[in-house]
Amino acid sequence: MFDNIPENNSYSYIDRKDLTAIRTGLRQAFIRSKYRAEFMRTKRVETVQYKKNGDAAKRPMVRYQCVKCSGMFAGDKINIDHIKKVGSFISIFDIENFFFRIWCDFDNLQILCKTCHDGKTKRERRCDALSKKYL
Repeated sequence: MFDNIPENNSYSYIDRKDLTAIRTGLRQAFIRSKYRAEFMRTKRVETVQYKKNGDAAKRPMVRYQCVKCSGMFAGDKINIDHIKKVGSFISIFDIENFFFRIWCDFDNLQILCKTCHDGKTKRERRCDALSKKYL
């Protein structure tokens, strides 16, 4: 993908702020991707929804099951989580690896409710901070 990037330090003008913008752009592209939408379609659970008068509604109710707490949640209450974390990249030369860590196999993706996802993210960040502290 980036075979034509020279090995010397000619890209040293790309600073941390630029890398953050690139990382954010790639994450946003994944969130809007057909690939992510297809993963969500494979995980959706449809149930009959009823009107107040007892008649069945035209559309089914769509929910997703959190793999950690097993709760059922609407699409706006869940996160698609990478089981092996995507992490970051610290140089422009790592962008290709970062790309493939985001667009990974479905086996590395899972549905988590926002509460479980926030807890997992907090634990991962705490572990990262501790490992940096003692390295």
